Amino acid sequence: MRKLDKRAISFYISLKRFLYTCKREKRKRKRKAGKARHEITMKKYAEAHGTIYNKKTNRILSPKPKLSQNIQFLSQFPDLFSTVKNSTNDNGHFIIPETFSLIDNYKESFNFLKRLFFVLHKGVCKKLILDYVNCKRIDVDASICMDIILGDFLPYLNGCHARGYSNVFPKEILPINFEREEIMKVLFSIGAYRNLTGLKIDYPDIEDLPVLINNQNFANKWRLSEIHTTDIVEYIKRCLKRMNRELTIESETGFYKVIGEIMSNAEEHGTMPHRFAIGFFQETHNNDEHFGIFNLSIFNFGKTIYETFKSPECLNTGVVKQMTELSEDYTEKGWLTKAEFEEETLWTLYSLQEGVTSKEKKRGNGSIQYIRNFFGLKGDMEKDDVSKMLLISGNTRILFDGTYNITEKQGVKRKFKMMTFNDSGDITEKPNKNFVTFAPHFFPGTIISARILIKFDNTNQQDNGTQNN
Repeated sequence: MRKLDKRAISFYISLKRFLYTCKREKRKRKRKAGKARHEITMKKYAEAHGTIYNKKTNRILSPKPKLSQNIQFLSQFPDLFSTVKNSTNDNGHFIIPETFSLIDNYKESFNFLKRLFFVLHKGVCKKLILDYVNCKRIDVDASICMDIILGDFLPYLNGCHARGYSNVFPKEILPINFEREEIMKVLFSIGAYRNLTGLKIDYPDIEDLPVLINNQNFANKWRLSEIHTTDIVEYIKRCLKRMNRELTIESETGFYKVIGEIMSNAEEHGTMPHRFAIGFFQETHNNDEHFGIFNLSIFNFGKTIYETFKSPECLNTGVVKQMTELSEDYTEKGWLTKAEFEEETLWTLYSLQEGVTSKEKKRGNGSIQYIRNFFGLKGDMEKDDVSKMLLISGNTRILFDGTYNITEKQGVKRKFKMMTFNDSGDITEKPNKNFVTFAPHFFPGTIISARILIKFDNTNQQDNGTQNN
């Protein structure tokens, strides 16, 4: 009996344990199934509301902040800035070009901007390093493009990280090797440190024009445009004063007119709301020489010049007809060549000529007078090793350095100014491809940039709208 009792008791205990284990496993399966159903439900809810479910914290994250209007617009172009294909295996280490400039080193600078945008937009690296180890010069055009890209991505990245999105990269953007005078003067006066962090250093040899931004959505946008025009003219006057020069009354009036016109064009033609302007002047004064380098860029994102005239909404049908006839003439002569000199290049060049506008009402000399006024700041219109003005719109790149001067042609009723970039001074003749180019580096909008050498003792000042103090 005792052995039977022991076996019965042992069987009973084992059966109880088995039943308890089965019950426990059943509860586990129920909890697991319930948890799985809960996760599926939460994931579906998160997807429907544009967010994600964090399994570890068992909570739905707040929706990601929206990307800025600029970033959404720029992301539409597969060949934005460059046709170079970037890799998702990017290590995030960016070497800033030795000359970071759209005027003097546009291929490398645009390739850099394309890669920067790609890495930020795709989030392919955890840490982004901006290395200035090789950089010797930064121009305002390339600098402001980089700052806008960084400045528009940073709020998005910071917002994602603050809301718990651990898989959004990069998590850190770190500049290194910038502790050199020629680099810091740009970064802390009109560059990334001032624009992105608000840190500013005043340098005795620098005259800065911090970025001026107008917005088409502002109720007082035209008033702000007038204020910015005044700011730019005053900036020009401050730069000239360092060279012991000043604008004549006539020249100052001219600057107000042409700057206002360029600003209005940027604001009217851009399909994006923002227009940007920025300037930087650095004075060099030693025992051997005294001069200054003047930089100014005005640009907007949106329709290119070609797209504006090609659009059915273009109001100046007479100009469009002239452009179309010119295209037909170039086609017959075999001058329109894919990826070298296309119709876009021709129409953009034609748009610079005096009196050409996409509006029904003609404004005046427009781009020609703008180039003439700014190039004339150096005291003459002759070529030197520094002074250049650049217009980029879409795939068209037009460079003015004094090699080809502005010419005057006699029309039916009056003379008018032209820039043809050829020896004949005839717009129906093909321009020099070194100055008027169809480039693979696409800019979604229009930028006009100046880099001008202004000497202290230039003897031709009074013929070009300036005079000694």
